[in-house]
Amino acid sequence: MRYTVIVALMLAVGAADLAAQEFNAPLVLVKKADSCRVVTAGGGFTVHEVIHPKNDSVNPGFSIAKVLLGPGKSTVPHRLKTSAQVYYILKGKGILHVEDTSFVIEPGDAIYIAPGLFQWAENTGKTDLEFICVVSPPWRAYDEEVIEPKK
Repeated sequence: MRYTVIVALMLAVGAADLAAQEFNAPLVLVKKADSCRVVTAGGGFTVHEVIHPKNDSVNPGFSIAKVLLGPGKSTVPHRLKTSAQVYYILKGKGILHVEDTSFVIEPGDAIYIAPGLFQWAENTGKTDLEFICVVSPPWRAYDEEVIEPKK
């Protein structure tokens, strides 16, 4: 099931034929998400950079990250100016805010967010909220706009 979801997400972003076009890129890349580079982001959540052209010898046209958000924690409001995102919820429950609308999220939910929409997630459960984030084109710091909380 886990691999079916990732393959389906790859096909959804039209990336199936892009990997073969890269310079001597491997046709298959297998990685363990929990052993990938980990970044702690604003709000205290962790991001495992599973597949990203800046870290790997492939460029499938997207990046994939596994995100862990602790109980009671929230991501910071942000938007990606030119990249679309797909979230696939693995564990936990929470609320995803997109612009002025909020959605209850739970395992099995897949959410598409178009470029340019402000959004953030909050964990409303007693355990970690864990989800996969696919970004196409791949996530880049200069493409992200963060709204700092008012003090």
